[in-house]
Amino acid sequence: MTEWVAFSVDLEPNKDDTLDGVAEAMHWFDDVVPRGTVYATHRIATELPEVVADLAADHEIGVHVHPREFGHEHDQLAELDADRQRELIRRTRSTLAEAASVDKREVTAFRAGRHSASETTFDVLQKLGFEVDASINVRYTDYLPESLTARQKPFTLDSGLFELPTTYARPPLLSRVGLRLYPNRELTATANTLRSDRRGCSGLRALAWLRDETTGLSMYMHPYDATDHHADLENTGSQFRNRIRELFEPVNSKDFVSAGDLVKQR
Repeated sequence: MTEWVAFSVDLEPNKDDTLDGVAEAMHWFDDVVPRGTVYATHRIATELPEVVADLAADHEIGVHVHPREFGHEHDQLAELDADRQRELIRRTRSTLAEAASVDKREVTAFRAGRHSASETTFDVLQKLGFEVDASINVRYTDYLPESLTARQKPFTLDSGLFELPTTYARPPLLSRVGLRLYPNRELTATANTLRSDRRGCSGLRALAWLRDETTGLSMYMHPYDATDHHADLENTGSQFRNRIRELFEPVNSKDFVSAGDLVKQR
């Protein structure tokens, strides 16, 4: 059984850029998750500041940057130069801090939208005083070397940042979970995995295996995962919420941590 769960949410608009259901989904998140990290975008901080303020009472507030919210034609933060990355991160941080009624220096966790971070991003974060990055995901390899994206457990980057990758593992091929993944072998701790059923293996069964096989679970979701706003998503809304409850039922409430909590513990 895992010793800690760092369950986070990328608090951003729906895929169609609406905010329908976002506030209610985050109320549910707050009710179900005792402690976690909420990586919120500039638009959320601007248009739903009351949601950020409510979440800040129990959860760590972190920065989540989507360049399209600032007028860019793409969402790849890693493709922007250092000065522009710094500006978008700085602006988002300041707006979030104001919404949460905290000093901006207390906002020290970051995750790039689309996991689009580069080593330039890490350098910018370090210079801005951030302590933790959670952008690394084994399925996103365009901007970082395999020596980083293949890491499964928390570690310290050369920049000095604490890195909290999305947890993944490779189950035995000749197992129900392994056959679900074939020919791809990585089982990642995401809402999409939890929702999806493949080859007779439910997402709940797959992530329960991952939960029990790892010493720590770093997992994330989006608000729309817990709503019926996007009808094309598999097992969304109430089904997803039920699966979250079952997945975390064996976990003691004290074992839920934020990214910042892990930094302090280490």
